[in-house]
Amino acid sequence: MRIFLILFLFHSFLYCQSLDNSNFLIIEGESPNYYYVLTQDGYYVCESSEKFSFKEYSKSIPESLNVGLNTLLPVSHNDKTYLLYPGGGLLYLFADGAIKRIDRSFPHRNQYGAYFFSHKGNLYLIGGYGYWQTKSIITKFNFNSGDWEIVTTSGQIPKGIDQGIFFIKKDNLYVFDFLTRNPNNQKEKRNDNLYVLNLKSFVWKKLGVTNNLIRSNASIKGAKRFFKFNEKLLFSYTDTPEFFIADFNENIVEKFKDDALFYKSSGHSIIKKNNLIGAVQNSLTGDFRIESFALSSLLNEETNNQLYLYRDTEEFYRYIYFALSFLTLLIIVLSLYYKRVAQTYLLDEKSISISGSLLLLTDIEQKTLSLFAQKRIVSNNELMGLFIEENKTKDFAVKKKNKTIQVLNDKLYSDFGIVFINRQKSKSDSRQLTYFLNKKVRIMDESTI
Repeated sequence: MRIFLILFLFHSFLYCQSLDNSNFLIIEGESPNYYYVLTQDGYYVCESSEKFSFKEYSKSIPESLNVGLNTLLPVSHNDKTYLLYPGGGLLYLFADGAIKRIDRSFPHRNQYGAYFFSHKGNLYLIGGYGYWQTKSIITKFNFNSGDWEIVTTSGQIPKGIDQGIFFIKKDNLYVFDFLTRNPNNQKEKRNDNLYVLNLKSFVWKKLGVTNNLIRSNASIKGAKRFFKFNEKLLFSYTDTPEFFIADFNENIVEKFKDDALFYKSSGHSIIKKNNLIGAVQNSLTGDFRIESFALSSLLNEETNNQLYLYRDTEEFYRYIYFALSFLTLLIIVLSLYYKRVAQTYLLDEKSISISGSLLLLTDIEQKTLSLFAQKRIVSNNELMGLFIEENKTKDFAVKKKNKTIQVLNDKLYSDFGIVFINRQKSKSDSRQLTYFLNKKVRIMDESTI
């Protein structure tokens, strides 16, 4: 692989143009067979043979173009190349060997770091930074008036989009890895979400959180470059040899690494016929060389660095719904379980308690419950043994027993919300009563522990 790269680089050096300063701009041509390199003195035409030819401008550069050519934002639109002044406003057209101004606007200086793009007959500028705040606005150039108009958007609008990565697929504009600034202290913050703007309805939607492994080091400050390549997004950061291919249909991103592809090139780059056209600076002389890098040979290699691009918010909500449903079901099951399973009450010499709730008992009430702590079913004769007194009739003992059980049941129900003691006639003798403890109640006598 190294031998191949060395030979490949040697081949590209044979057909490259040397420039003595950084004030140049590489732009796409009207045909896939050539491209242009604009300089202050003229422009180079690179034909399919990779040979450059220099031509002077047919007209002088407009006086209003008082910034470096390398600061302009180029875009191809209807087989023409438009150049936007940094920060927005002034718009130029490169055609017939000349740079011409076509707007009636002024230098807005309101959208530095914005994304300039073409879509269905219109030119747009989105986001950027200006006048001490990041912007989420999108402006459209009016070819009739020569001025820019703000497009109204709605939905989940980002709070600011500066230096983002953009990708257009059909009528959707995706953006992620962008900065916002706090207007109070100008502190930068990286937004971790992937947003999409529908270019028909101009409604924003937040799709989810991007994979932090794509750019895990938050301190990286290198410029980013991104291209549409084979209906996928190709992007990289100039301070690292890694580059990425993102497939929005499959929600996956694949990571590659090659020192010759992006790491050594700088400035604005373009893709022509599956080749990346970029500039490489000679560290000794400072000169720049326009070189061509073949993408297909590198992207055909097998890689095990396939990651998800973003965590879908719908997937997150489905997880939340599942978790809440499971939790609700668990609560219902536990409630039913505790309703069916006996709850244990602790009985001591003066009270009965459960989970911090305590009820004071009289001596006879304590003795009555103590019987049910020993066994769940108590015969009437056993219970009567607590109430028979000397010099008192049996009828007196029966009334006292019934009164005690009624009062005790009322007290227990008032404090614990459940009837403790029930009674029924004996199956063997209907004249006999049997008392039994509620199946949802279990009494543990502290004296027996």
